[in-house]
Amino acid sequence: MAASKPLKSSDRQNILKSCVTQLKKNYKGKVPNSNRSVMETLLFAACLEDSAHDVAEKSFQHLLDGFFDLNEIRVSSVDEIKAFLTPLPDADWKAMRLRESLHHVFEATFSFDLEAVKRKTLDAASKELEGIPHQTSFIRNFVLQSCCGGHVVPVDQTMLQALVWLGLTDATSTIDQAAEELKSATKKSDAPYICYLLKSLAVDPKLSPAFVDYEPEDDVDPHDAAKRLQELIKKGPPRKKAPAKKPAAKDKAPAKKTKTARPAKASSGTGSGKQKVVKKVAKKTATTKSAKTKTKPATKSSSARSTPKKVTRKKPTKKVTKSRRK
Repeated sequence: MAASKPLKSSDRQNILKSCVTQLKKNYKGKVPNSNRSVMETLLFAACLEDSAHDVAEKSFQHLLDGFFDLNEIRVSSVDEIKAFLTPLPDADWKAMRLRESLHHVFEATFSFDLEAVKRKTLDAASKELEGIPHQTSFIRNFVLQSCCGGHVVPVDQTMLQALVWLGLTDATSTIDQAAEELKSATKKSDAPYICYLLKSLAVDPKLSPAFVDYEPEDDVDPHDAAKRLQELIKKGPPRKKAPAKKPAAKDKAPAKKTKTARPAKASSGTGSGKQKVVKKVAKKTATTKSAKTKTKPATKSSSARSTPKKVTRKKPTKKVTKSRRK
């Protein structure tokens, strides 16, 4: 597919505005307010990534109720933490991020207090959060937006897929690139609510299959995003076409065996080749002899010819005649 032309910031802003109008009709509600600390907001952001708000809220509360305090979570295994996050996608990775975050903060401050981040500039706060291992840009930007009031836009993988489908970002864009493009198209005061609506769309079980299976096309106009979104909400994602059945292969007639001519002379290669040729010749002579014996009539042996049969003549018997008496 040829690369689409990049949108201007003003065009992206107008497209986003028309999409937000459609999203407001479908997703009623407000941005959830919470009085969580910075540390708890960091942990909650890990649960919220690629998940719906209500599912993340229940899972995070289930986690806090299952352990005595944050320190007990810190010294627990990943599998033990994962057991409380099973409804969430990638629960094993999220459990690992929670534990590593608690380890890092506790070793640095001997507590779980990150409230000093609120008093720092946005750049300084961002650098401090980047120092926590195994954190994503979504977690970091969510903390900066929720706790520090920064003009940032948290974008995760599911939101990126929805933005590509809407045409608000290119199919080759990374999460960080899409977050910067979305930031330039939103006001600081509107960013939290727009992110809430986009996340609701991205994780909607009825509509999200359209974003996962989407293959960008050249003829899709980003300015038609609101119209396409309205049609998607009304009709749902298109059904996948069943793969065409392959025609049954016809039975082929067996190939005729071709007689291969025997070599006239034995090859001057290995000794085994010579032995084979000798055997073949021996067989050939044997067959010719047997054929001769079958065709020729039985003849007298040579010994019978050379020695004639003895003919025994009978001796003549003398006739005894009685003499006449004189």
